[in-house]
Amino acid sequence: MKRTTLALAIVVVVIIIVSSSITLATLRYSQNNNHGERGLYIIVTVPPLADVVGRVAGDRAVVESLIKPGVNLATYELTPADSERIADAHLFLYVGYGYEAVLGAYADGIKNGVGVVRMLDKVLEKRIENAAEIPNPYFWLDPTKVEKLVQKIVPILIEIDPSGAEEYGINAKRYIEELQQLDEWIKARISTLQPSERKLVSVRNTMQYFADRYGLEIVGYVTGYAGTYEPQTRSVIELFETAVAEGVPVFFVEYEEAATTLREVIETLAEKAGVDVVEFLYIESLAPDYGVNTYIDMMKKNTEVIVSSLSTSPKASASRGSDDGIFDNPILRPFKYEFMQRGAITLILAIVAASLVGSFAVIRGWAIFADALAHGSIIGLVAAYLMSFDFFLGALTAGLVVAIIVSSVERRTKLRTDVIIAVTFTTMLALAIAILSYIGGATLSIEDILFADVTAVSTEMMTRTIILSTAITVFALLFGRVLLIYTVDPLGANALGMRTGAVHYGLLLLLAFATVSAFMTIGAIPAIAALIIPPATAFLTSKRPTEFIAKSMAIAGSSAVAGLYISYYVGTNAGAAAVLVSAALFASAVVYRSLKK
Repeated sequence: MKRTTLALAIVVVVIIIVSSSITLATLRYSQNNNHGERGLYIIVTVPPLADVVGRVAGDRAVVESLIKPGVNLATYELTPADSERIADAHLFLYVGYGYEAVLGAYADGIKNGVGVVRMLDKVLEKRIENAAEIPNPYFWLDPTKVEKLVQKIVPILIEIDPSGAEEYGINAKRYIEELQQLDEWIKARISTLQPSERKLVSVRNTMQYFADRYGLEIVGYVTGYAGTYEPQTRSVIELFETAVAEGVPVFFVEYEEAATTLREVIETLAEKAGVDVVEFLYIESLAPDYGVNTYIDMMKKNTEVIVSSLSTSPKASASRGSDDGIFDNPILRPFKYEFMQRGAITLILAIVAASLVGSFAVIRGWAIFADALAHGSIIGLVAAYLMSFDFFLGALTAGLVVAIIVSSVERRTKLRTDVIIAVTFTTMLALAIAILSYIGGATLSIEDILFADVTAVSTEMMTRTIILSTAITVFALLFGRVLLIYTVDPLGANALGMRTGAVHYGLLLLLAFATVSAFMTIGAIPAIAALIIPPATAFLTSKRPTEFIAKSMAIAGSSAVAGLYISYYVGTNAGAAAVLVSAALFASAVVYRSLKK
């Protein structure tokens, strides 16, 4: 009877999911096919390009952007419905850099190259195949470059719709006049700044065209326009010191960089420098919530933000460290600034606590559990983002749910634990991606989830890590004997009268707290590595359980410290460097054990 009821429930759920999907697909199909009544149907990649093309096309076309306003391009997931829109479109226009170029290549495959145009080629008047050779493509912040773009759009539209040539020409002429007026207005606003007020630091070098056109000086930026940001501790500190030395009054952060490691880095630096973080609108998007619905709106908003910030913000000032030069010592140099001290404390505590708990997980055969918890927690981040909830609590809740699901299914079926774990974490990860693709993306950054940046750790996050790591360590050490007996021989522990069910769930919760704590501060990959690699290394070189646990924690702590120094002096991500040190120690242990035999 129970099996019949369960089977019926599963069938009902499947029917609901399928019927809902069909209904949504039908609605989207009807919406996407209403464009036929208005002539041309044009798809572009980003909102600013949609606005520019729409101004030239006028009423003769429907122009839609794949990326929604306010969404980070890097989180956009292509759906079948979007692929259908691309296939149905008369034209697919894209600029041609970064991930946007990937979408262009995809569209080229769908449409067999027909009606797919890379606007960068038109603006540059040549084809560049090597992405590394593409000049800074963010010409949006220079209206004269957009004017040239408009001139290139006109013949493209005329080619597929000759009857509209006159209208396209009139629209383009009118829009170019507006762009020229915009250019003069920006010049007038920038001219109100004194020469000493024209220095700035930006997250990316997207403002280069604006600076060149209107006489601003970009003292530095954290990362370039191409690719993704990978935290480099030393370069970040050097940028900070340069900005302070130059008296830069403002750190500019793009609108789309909310909830990213890159933004946290800038906010941390600005806090230390005693200046404000000022948000301007990122060039790959628009912001209806800010009243910015067109390219011209965006440029006026940007200009007002830049001018008002540079003219009113205080000059950067910060303590340069101890007057006695103690931080000039190479050993102490990486810890000169408070944000590096916070990062060091957080990294070491998170990795050591994770490795302590990981020691019991490795003995129990739950090494893959760390992977499940880390990736399963991503759905918690997505849910927290949608509900404007605390990210840490969202990830922690998702981690606990994964732990409970795996344990419950394991105890009620004959499936192996690794199979259940694999099913659970892939399902949770797929659900997160499905939600992101359905809402059209978010301001979250997948790179930040995989490898966070300890230099961006806030005081609040450090405090959380201290509390959680201390609690985890104390609990694991207090009940270490019980956990060892259970993980080594669960059946023997049950025969001894031990409440194995409570120990089982206790270890799961401990593992969940340790994983999520590390995951939220140093990233998913370092968190997984901390739970597995140091314990595995210690296992190869230990003879007694207490020695095994002590070595696991020592290896984790030394890897964290070494990773910090490597990240500073080599210029790379601290979490990734710590993982590589752990891996090197593991490889050494394997070689040592092989030679010893």
